Amino acid sequence: MARLKDVAELAKVSVSVASRVLNHDEGARINADTRTRVFAAAEQLAYVPDHRARALRLARAGAIALVVPEVNNAIFGSLQAGVQEACSPSATAVFVAQLDPPEEDSTSLARVLGNGRVDGAILQRSEHYSDEALLRAIQVDIPVVLFNTTIEGHVGSVAMDDAESVRIALEHLRSLGHADIAFIAGAARHDAASRRLTAFRSLMAEGGTPAREEWIVPAGWEAPAGSEAMTTLLGRPGRPTAVLVASVNASIGALSAALAAGVRVPDELSIVTIHDTWQASYVTPSITAVAMPMHAAGNIAASMLLDHLAGSPMRDEVVSEPRAHLVVRGSTAPPRR
Repeated sequence: MARLKDVAELAKVSVSVASRVLNHDEGARINADTRTRVFAAAEQLAYVPDHRARALRLARAGAIALVVPEVNNAIFGSLQAGVQEACSPSATAVFVAQLDPPEEDSTSLARVLGNGRVDGAILQRSEHYSDEALLRAIQVDIPVVLFNTTIEGHVGSVAMDDAESVRIALEHLRSLGHADIAFIAGAARHDAASRRLTAFRSLMAEGGTPAREEWIVPAGWEAPAGSEAMTTLLGRPGRPTAVLVASVNASIGALSAALAAGVRVPDELSIVTIHDTWQASYVTPSITAVAMPMHAAGNIAASMLLDHLAGSPMRDEVVSEPRAHLVVRGSTAPPRR
């Protein structure tokens, strides 16, 4: 027997949109072409509605969820502001929630979202989720837009230009005279981290100084991981004159570890990071950063989700405007000769 999910997949819409069409919800913002596709799919599959499930789906929550790995992480502040800006005109509420590490039953996200609590979700991937665990987690009955993550088998994502951010950081270091540049990478299983690492290797080679693999240290997104990675890096043969860190939180940990080891920043070692938060301005020395367009990305992600609830198809989009930009602070300087 065909399920509502089967109808939605054939019509290339979300389960919630298919439900509203088949329930003749005229109040939903769904265009005529979408309604036609859904009815045609239902007829082709000989779909018979479950009236009990239909009754539960008729009501709209009037809210979406922004799900992040840590609600107290300052990096998500501008993301939330962009989401809120897009939702305000339609009086759609925005709930912020935290997704814990994956469990064997893959129901973490379903429990966070609740039964009918929200109409859709924007999800920032946690570094603890493999591709397989993430794909299982997002198999919920509402549409999910992934933020700065793309995954095979799911359409609906907004990513930032990670390669461009790496290029901006490297251009800054090279303009100061650095050639011996190390990289503290992000979480190994996170695709955004992989894009930044790939870009680093490629851009270093293009610049005539291939990356030294012993100066590439896998880490994570948070300060403890950055601290551990910097300690590892300083214990390896040779010494770079500059370090690019894949995440601003990790860069704060990396800076702390360098200073604790007696390394003077930026006199002996320059540090630049991807992403920017207010904390980067209030450590000593303050950290040079590539500021990413988080506000715009949040706005685009929320707009995509709201449009999809109204019947538009999901898409995978990379934010190209506004561009990332460099914020020069005290952690970078020319290398000592």
